[in-house]
Amino acid sequence: MSKKNQTTTQPATNKRFFQKSASTLEFYDASAMFIVQFVLQYMLQLVMMILGFMIIADSFGVSMTTEDGYQFVTEKFSLFTASTGGIILITFINESTMILSPLAYWKVKSFNVFKDLGFKRKINGRQIAMTFPIAATLLAGFMPIATLFVALVQKTGYHYSGADITVDSFPKLLLYLVFVSAIPAVCEEILHRGIIARSARKFSYFIGVILSSTLFAFMHGSPIQLVHQFFVGVVCSLVYYMSGSIWISALTHFFNNAITLIAGYIVYAATGASDFAMPWWAMLIMCVIGLVGLFFSLWGMYKICYAKRKKEDASLNLDEQNQEGEVIHIGKKKFLKAFNEKMDYLFTSPEQIAQKKADAAKLDEQLGEYSEEKKEVYQSLRQEDEVNIKKKNSRGVIFSLVIVLAIWLINTISGYIS
Repeated sequence: MSKKNQTTTQPATNKRFFQKSASTLEFYDASAMFIVQFVLQYMLQLVMMILGFMIIADSFGVSMTTEDGYQFVTEKFSLFTASTGGIILITFINESTMILSPLAYWKVKSFNVFKDLGFKRKINGRQIAMTFPIAATLLAGFMPIATLFVALVQKTGYHYSGADITVDSFPKLLLYLVFVSAIPAVCEEILHRGIIARSARKFSYFIGVILSSTLFAFMHGSPIQLVHQFFVGVVCSLVYYMSGSIWISALTHFFNNAITLIAGYIVYAATGASDFAMPWWAMLIMCVIGLVGLFFSLWGMYKICYAKRKKEDASLNLDEQNQEGEVIHIGKKKFLKAFNEKMDYLFTSPEQIAQKKADAAKLDEQLGEYSEEKKEVYQSLRQEDEVNIKKKNSRGVIFSLVIVLAIWLINTISGYIS
């Protein structure tokens, strides 16, 4: 009986041994969540449009089978989507998918994608304080560039069909600060920084910044929001990597949205118009001052995060170990290598380092109990697993970019023919 038990349980033991030692977030995980979120967002928008058409047609007793009836329903629905209630409803639908998709992935895969996302990473008052000047200088530096790009695109015949947000009252400002500024900041940062940028850093931190920002920009679905949203993604990715906290990037994102809304409210209160035309020279001055200010604001955030991280090392006696592992780079790739190493140092918390060391020690202890032949088999399977993960991550990049670019092109083409 004991012999039978040995023969039946041994394969199960080997199977567990040769599995991955720990579940980690890979980019193919992030790409799956991004694609599901993207498709779900458009599906829910389609359902909302169909229901809206049906409700309007029934309320006004109009038949959508006639051209006049269809045009009437379309105009009424467009008015609704441009209203405060419509904007809030669409925003809620879009942002909810950015949480529903990771939650569904967690449920299906039994893998907690929110682990190590940065909710629990300790932050200090100086980090929080730096998010406002970073957001303000980000707007000042890149909004003129984005405005110029939009003007050039519109000269080619592109027509933007999205709703323009006009903040014409203080209650509406408060409402928008919650539903158009705060909620999108948190939800979008969880998906695009906490999941996409966090997984993409395994390619490199530089690629993580570019890839996360590219998907974030094209996700917005039109040339109008392409340029500024890309740089919002770049800045939010940088502060996320520097601080290791999703709250810092979300707060930066919130201030970017909030400053725009507050400025719009002030302009409307002063002039009665939603837009304020600035002369080109004023835009140029604002751009230069903003870019310079953004550089020093980000540098200030880096110095604050670095000092905080060194203090954490000193409290855990990790300082000497990190200094011993420091590598001096030379050559044309010096900047990128230094950037990736600095970001990795800041992003990885002392607790995560300690956990990695504990996992490595546990694995070494396990391997020490096995023969050399079994160790070679284990290493071979690990290498094969790493190759497969790299292939799946590469496919994830391709699929994500293809899908988001395809939808973006469809929306852009519709802006020319509408």
